Amino acid sequence: MSKKKHRRKVSKRGLPPGTLIYTGDRKEYPSLISSVWLDEQNYEERETYLPEWRSRAGGLFWVDIRGLTDTALIEQIGSDFQVHPLALEDILNTHQRAKLDEYENGLFFILHNLKLEQDTLDLSSEQIAIFFGKGFVLSFQEDPDDTFEAVRIRAREGIGRLRKKGSDYLAYALVDNIVDGYYIFLDEVESQVLDLETMMYTNGADPSCKARIFDLKRVVNQFRHRLLPLRDAVARFYRTESDWVDDSNRPYLRDVVDHVAQILDGVDNQRDILDSMEALYHAEAANRLNDVMRVLTVISTIFIPLTFVAGIYGMNFDHIPELHYRYGYFATLGAMFLLSLGMLYYFKRKHWF
Repeated sequence: MSKKKHRRKVSKRGLPPGTLIYTGDRKEYPSLISSVWLDEQNYEERETYLPEWRSRAGGLFWVDIRGLTDTALIEQIGSDFQVHPLALEDILNTHQRAKLDEYENGLFFILHNLKLEQDTLDLSSEQIAIFFGKGFVLSFQEDPDDTFEAVRIRAREGIGRLRKKGSDYLAYALVDNIVDGYYIFLDEVESQVLDLETMMYTNGADPSCKARIFDLKRVVNQFRHRLLPLRDAVARFYRTESDWVDDSNRPYLRDVVDHVAQILDGVDNQRDILDSMEALYHAEAANRLNDVMRVLTVISTIFIPLTFVAGIYGMNFDHIPELHYRYGYFATLGAMFLLSLGMLYYFKRKHWF
């Protein structure tokens, strides 16, 4: 999956609704397409768009587009399957929040495939759009790599219920495949947090710990920001009364709702841990500063009487006692040294350092 570093600023101001303009940052990737026909006994797959398979009866037609740069192809597919122009516009506008829209001929789902870049602690995001209706499923992946390879293998080898169920179950399988990837993201964040705990235990309030905490909090907050609207979308998917969702598949949809809620709980737990670690870092930094100030205070306190003695004997009077004593210099230095040792002993007895 490619990583988004900067958003392309494509202005659609003044254009009519439904205008198809790709707003993402993967323009260098050509669009790839595969057509899959499957039923309980058969599976056919071609690396091209075959609209004539739409007229077949008794099975399921799955069209998967990887890369959204070919707007003409997407417009043609939308026309063949009567996808609403606003849904097509949302497919190409890759900065959408997760949602579920209901149309007369199908349901339209948008969600994001999220991954954690281990080295930089950046969140990479790929928008996934799914439109399904009677006997067909359309999936649109922003990146050219195949996010749904595991689902494709299950369908090809006849594993599970994909060949026995309808389009709503395939759409569920695609959404569930994305949500399962969030567990990997959460595990990676937990691993990073454990490494950070070890680092803080070893190094204390090291500046590198502060930067690591900030980076992890940023990526966790970004992940949570993407996940919150998905919770509402999958809940609506489960509760919808659309004719395109079979009641026998609702337990599977409820399972996705539970998974999203579980991942959100895990994210909130990591946020709380990072907040505690940030508070601990500031406490450690404050304690380190207090230790430094304590040492400086002891040094200053010791030198105050020494400075007083030196100041007395630095006054320009002729009749200062012991001023002309032959060993007065050494006696004064010795007295100052003993005074310093006495103060250090007193501070140590008081446990001031």
